[in-house]
Amino acid sequence: MCTFLLRSEFGTREVKMYVRRLKIRDLRVFRTAEVDLLYPGREQNESFEDVSRWPPRLDNVNVFLGNNGSGKSTLLSAVALSLMSPIAPSSGYRPRSLIRRSARGQVKSAEVSTEVVLHQQDGGRDGNASTFAAQILRRGDIEFLQPSTDVVDEQFFEDDNSAFFFVGYGATRRTEVLSANDLASRRKARAVRYERVASLFEEHFALTPISAWLPRWRDENPGRYKQVANLLKRLMPPSISFTEELEGGEYLFGYRTLRLPYSALSDGYRLYIGWIGDLLYHLCMGAPSGFKLVESRGVVMVDEVDLHIHPAWQRTLIPTLSRTLKNIQFIFTTHSPLLVSTLERSNIYNVMLGSGPTPEVRRPEEETFGLSADQLLRSEVFGLDSSRDPEFADKLRDLSQAAERGERGAALAFLRGASAGGGEDPPEAGDAPEWLKSFGERSKAL
Repeated sequence: MCTFLLRSEFGTREVKMYVRRLKIRDLRVFRTAEVDLLYPGREQNESFEDVSRWPPRLDNVNVFLGNNGSGKSTLLSAVALSLMSPIAPSSGYRPRSLIRRSARGQVKSAEVSTEVVLHQQDGGRDGNASTFAAQILRRGDIEFLQPSTDVVDEQFFEDDNSAFFFVGYGATRRTEVLSANDLASRRKARAVRYERVASLFEEHFALTPISAWLPRWRDENPGRYKQVANLLKRLMPPSISFTEELEGGEYLFGYRTLRLPYSALSDGYRLYIGWIGDLLYHLCMGAPSGFKLVESRGVVMVDEVDLHIHPAWQRTLIPTLSRTLKNIQFIFTTHSPLLVSTLERSNIYNVMLGSGPTPEVRRPEEETFGLSADQLLRSEVFGLDSSRDPEFADKLRDLSQAAERGERGAALAFLRGASAGGGEDPPEAGDAPEWLKSFGERSKAL
């Protein structure tokens, strides 16, 4: 049993936390897994001893990569399960299909645990370490989460308290119009700490839109309203601005020369603004009076953070989040090489399906920061042998082999296809482009 007492150490101050290490046993595809994570102020230990640059330029970002079905989302779920374990029996969460099923049948139980670093809101970089842990047990057709943590500070059980702050957003996240009554009724079905991660487990769970809570703060709490508005403006994607204007109960956003309500924005903008607004809502609800939201600490998890986001925006997405909320520990999953190119290898964890019975989580050996998308796709990070269409890649391979055999026109056809794509039939030997002819003339002269 993992027992820890905090009240004697921190009194009633706000306690913030980061996840230092995640451990898993028999959870979905994982037999075992152990991952050390980055967080602001982390000291370099043996898990990061092979990292040449310390601290990383974005020292609060962790990104899981891997093929579909490799277990990336399970890692986020494991963090959430362990952190909310103290309230598991009354949280409103119902476990389902969490315990690993092997070829020999389902095992009897699973375990999750997170070693966390605790900080006072006004504390230094060093904090006390404790563990949140839980077992998932099965009886008949029912799974249930049983906490292995006996004692937690009383603040953990207070709804409107930002101590022990963590939130999570699943790949099916969405927002919908909510009234004040809706917000109140939600707490009857789910504890707030579970509500903050519910979209990781419930496909149809709706996030809290900013129009459901922010407007009344303009008059009731102008200082807090200004903080939220400024953060929204700093976090907005390219080409979009937060106008602070309301129309028909919805905020308007500037897009080029237009003023568009939230519901009229594209899926990519709505998904991003939706989870950002929900995050700020939960940060605000428990923040003490006079507290600067930009200084908030805690854990934020987002599955498929690049969902519906254009490549031009992907190149700035994670640095913007990391630098604006520099004290937040972010844990993301993604399939985007453009996002990865903004990160160092110390930020990245490859979840790899090998020949063994369970995925392996490891940091790539190659540096990733600044590489092109094509370089990353063909590196160990994504593992493709080519970033081209498979059929076209096969044709180029055949042409390359034909050129090696000395077949007439094959080399020119290969170069034309490799440089210009496959929109035209392969050229004959006499159809070489001018740049190639001149290159050939220079080569002969040498």
